[in-house]
Amino acid sequence: MDKMMRVMWCERPNQVEIRYQKVYEVGDDDVLIKVAYTGVCPWDVRAFYGLKSSVAFPRVLGHETSGIVVEVGKNVTHFKVGQRVVPDFIVKCGVCKACRTGRSNRCLNPTFMQFGGGYADYVRIPQQNVYQITRPETSMRAAAFTEPLSCVLRGQEGLHLYPGEVELVVGVGPIGLMHLQVARTFGARVIASDPNPQRLEKARELGAEWVINPDQEDMADFVKKVTDGWGVDAAVVTVASARVIEGTVPLLAPGGRLNIFAGIYPKDELKLDPNLIHYNELVITGSADSTPQNYQRALALIESGQVNTETLISHLLPLEKLAQAFDMVKSQAGLKIMMNVNGEV
Repeated sequence: MDKMMRVMWCERPNQVEIRYQKVYEVGDDDVLIKVAYTGVCPWDVRAFYGLKSSVAFPRVLGHETSGIVVEVGKNVTHFKVGQRVVPDFIVKCGVCKACRTGRSNRCLNPTFMQFGGGYADYVRIPQQNVYQITRPETSMRAAAFTEPLSCVLRGQEGLHLYPGEVELVVGVGPIGLMHLQVARTFGARVIASDPNPQRLEKARELGAEWVINPDQEDMADFVKKVTDGWGVDAAVVTVASARVIEGTVPLLAPGGRLNIFAGIYPKDELKLDPNLIHYNELVITGSADSTPQNYQRALALIESGQVNTETLISHLLPLEKLAQAFDMVKSQAGLKIMMNVNGEV
């Protein structure tokens, strides 16, 4: 009798239900992973609510996943049954110009979640997209953050921080709190900005030197005070707002760098003073997705304890409660919402 698995099936936007299907057959180069945990990403939520027209349905969502290897194809040499791993659901082609020039995160021919999403009992992933959890003390819940942390790490690496510099993190939800921690690994001092007092408290707990509620204090005055009028050396905007980006640029010091981390939907335009950028030699950049190198380094940061991801989990829900989880993320309830699919397996 064929073994069956649960999947949270999205037939169309705003519709999800539990279904049962046969466990995936493993190809020669594939790794079959029993899912332990899958975090709920805002990308999943936007897709589910029909805010990303490029996302095709029906499908199984979910890509922030950890699990255990239960079967390998005949050509798989680097993995064996029983190993704890994290998968990368975006398979790069490896031959386009982006892949050949160190920007595989911008692969021109990617396949995304072709092998099923993480809101299911099992996923099937090509071996080159699987990363082993090496330390036995690393929890599967912590490791499930590898994918979003790899994206954060790419953004932070692009800011070229020096020890002692000041970085402003605008928006300290789960993503912003990871930005904060990665910036500190580079030796930066961090200002955390958010209107949510609980998130500011978590930011201080994770090492923010200063916290500010922009609804209660003037951001420009605050930055001038804590930097002796110099401005912030770097900033990252994790909230999807063109107006917030416009308000952050004038806070940059000469030579300051800004990372636009969040995509903005519906699309909007920026209105910036080009002379401010010109005379202050500002660098305004963005980042999206990650490379295999970012992925490996992100997992290493989690395993070494330099970035504490497990502390960001506010709610752990059973797989069947996925619709509730989407609603919670949409309403910004708690911090990280994570699905307990099969636990620590």
